[in-house]
Amino acid sequence: MDQNNIEARILEAATQVFLEKGYEGTNMTHIAEAAGIGRPALYYYYRTKDKIFGEIFGNLVKSFVPGVLEIIRKDAPIEQRLELLVDAYFEQLSHNPRLPIFIIREMDRDPQFLVKTAADLHLENYFLSIMEAYEEESKAGHLKAVPPYAIVLNVLGGAITPFMFKPLMETLVDSGDKDTWGGAQTFTTLITLWKPYIVQNLKNLLVP
Repeated sequence: MDQNNIEARILEAATQVFLEKGYEGTNMTHIAEAAGIGRPALYYYYRTKDKIFGEIFGNLVKSFVPGVLEIIRKDAPIEQRLELLVDAYFEQLSHNPRLPIFIIREMDRDPQFLVKTAADLHLENYFLSIMEAYEEESKAGHLKAVPPYAIVLNVLGGAITPFMFKPLMETLVDSGDKDTWGGAQTFTTLITLWKPYIVQNLKNLLVP
């Protein structure tokens, strides 16, 4: 197996371990076992846990900001772009349902690390580009002029909150009245039923 494949396997395995156990609950032995390699091989590629964590955390933060700019600038009706935006978040969260809890936990453990990671990734430039694109759409009359925090809280609250409470929601769906949960049999089907409401909230907020 070539070096790139081994590194990719290490990062993939370490991502799942960190998402499950958090930074403090993870050690190099956990990562080596999950990757199916020995500790010496792991140390050959990554000397410290901090080195692996920094790379993974950066990748996860980037994945938490899906292609918003590309969606905003897409040549499509605004209603369709809002649907694509919500779909992008739900797709990312469906692949990594532990991601919201992980980020909140690590923010609580070391809030400055998230700030440093965002700076290292130059995320401020990306967000400025998003705001510029939004202002262009607003001036053109395609979107209402609303405070940015209202958009952020609507998207994050509607998309992320269900995944933060996923174990509870699964228990309620499994044991609750099916009429109460719209006939949902699983958390996945509940999210599918919930998604149109998030889109409608955004349309009410943003579409003139």
